[in-house]
Amino acid sequence: MTWDRFGYICRKASSEHTGADTVAARLGKVSDEDACSLYGHRLVANTWPAQLLTQLANMRDPERAERALAIYQRLNLGRPLDTPIKFKRALAYLSYVTLVFYAVAAIYQLKVTPAFSSVFDNLGVTPPTYLALYQAYWGVFVLAISVLILLALLSALQMRRLFQFEVNAQNRLLCCLLVIPACRRAYARTVDALQYPTLDEPAQPGEQASLIQQHLRQVEDSSMDLAVEIQTLAEVQMQAFLQACEKQLKGLTTLIAVVVIVAVMMFLSSAYSPIFSLGEAI
Repeated sequence: MTWDRFGYICRKASSEHTGADTVAARLGKVSDEDACSLYGHRLVANTWPAQLLTQLANMRDPERAERALAIYQRLNLGRPLDTPIKFKRALAYLSYVTLVFYAVAAIYQLKVTPAFSSVFDNLGVTPPTYLALYQAYWGVFVLAISVLILLALLSALQMRRLFQFEVNAQNRLLCCLLVIPACRRAYARTVDALQYPTLDEPAQPGEQASLIQQHLRQVEDSSMDLAVEIQTLAEVQMQAFLQACEKQLKGLTTLIAVVVIVAVMMFLSSAYSPIFSLGEAI
């Protein structure tokens, strides 16, 4: 709900324009009001909603600052930029799978395997292949699955940081390693569109600027409505970001599900094979 609070601050600051107070003064005054708490939690310093307000307050050109504030107060960013419920469910699913896997592995290793091993030792019978294989390599097997689950959880957590709109989150090493380029590219384009009004000197077409910034520069030079284009671009790029994240999460959850099923099959095979071996020995 941080974007709802950002929107309220911009709307209120824009409505109080009298020509005497600067944009920075009005933003600071509105941000300290108790009414802001009705629109969500206080903005975190290293997130883009707070960063945009800071950039807006620090703009050198007063007229451009007023125009930027007028654009932001027209944007509706609360719903399009909120963390989707599907992502929260996927993250909860990964957490539950991790807990269940370790619980099953611990019970099997601490209770089931020692009981069968003791019976076979007392009878002087060689343990079946599945049980012997599991006893010999269970540490490596659990470690491999643990690494896979850990990578999946880290990937989901990095996506969560993007959904929280932390500044430069897409450029951090873990994010670059664990999040697919399509997610990071769409996220960066969303941020480029949102921060464009706060740029004191937007880059000219052809200069070192992103495709989004070059396009919005052309929009600003034309008769098109800049606020409408920023709103549309933010929604389109955010939708692309969500789709890319869902694609990666589906792949991760499917892979983990397959691995867990294989693990369960190995548990069952190594558990039932001793029963049949004991029956033959008796």
